[in-house]
Amino acid sequence: MQSLTVLYDATCPLCCKAASWLDSQPKYVPIVFCAAGSPAARTAFPGLDHEATRNELTVVGETGEVYYAERGWLMCLWATRKHRAMALRFSTPHGMAQAKRFVLWVSRHRQLLGRVVA
Repeated sequence: MQSLTVLYDATCPLCCKAASWLDSQPKYVPIVFCAAGSPAARTAFPGLDHEATRNELTVVGETGEVYYAERGWLMCLWATRKHRAMALRFSTPHGMAQAKRFVLWVSRHRQLLGRVVA
């Protein structure tokens, strides 16, 4: 994997904070950030459901692999130097189930959480 593109909701304070945090992390794999649903995202990834990308984190690999929701978050963590081991632990079936529950909870409460962390 040479690079990842993260499509995130640029109107969500929590999403912007998470993107900023992720951008500041030392990485094994470079990450490019792109506002979900933006003209740039639509041009770069014409095959994606761009309305869906506004509602759940979407990560795209340089050869077209697409990771949504908890898999997207795990790919982001996997790209970082500090959090790769955690991503690998959560990539097991049991860990993935936990990651899915956590990501669903955060997604449901992201507007409230965004006001708290912003």
